Amino acid sequence: MKKVFEAAADMVLPAVVFLAIVLILVGAALFDRIGKRMETQGEDFSQMPDSQTVEGLCQRQAPVIQMIGKKRWDTGEIISIAKVFAAADAEGNKVGITVLDITDLNGDSAMAYYQKEAGQAVFPTRGVYTFSLSAIDGQRKRGTGRFSVLVDAK
Repeated sequence: MKKVFEAAADMVLPAVVFLAIVLILVGAALFDRIGKRMETQGEDFSQMPDSQTVEGLCQRQAPVIQMIGKKRWDTGEIISIAKVFAAADAEGNKVGITVLDITDLNGDSAMAYYQKEAGQAVFPTRGVYTFSLSAIDGQRKRGTGRFSVLVDAK
């Protein structure tokens, strides 16, 4: 009886797997045909005012940040972010700048030298410092930039 059961199990298990694979393939082909025959009427939202507004906002250019001040500073000299960097939106209007990070030549953070309330940085040691800046316009479009300044001894 045990040998009969083993022989039947050896035949039944592959048959079940084969049937499952055949059913999956037939079902996929059947659903594909049914899907091709179904016609659904959809609405074209591309001409609606809301869609056009969102599309216009998505295509809007991000604010551009530029360095307008000098690139070489003396140690202990005050670097005012508003006087050294400027940002403008797509229409050319000025937008505020946020300092995300300041790093030295080794990649270490130098944010301890930045005074957020005053918007100024004072570097006591010489080196190359990289400012990571961000500007956001009235439509919440964000522009970023990285600028390096050289701080040297007097």
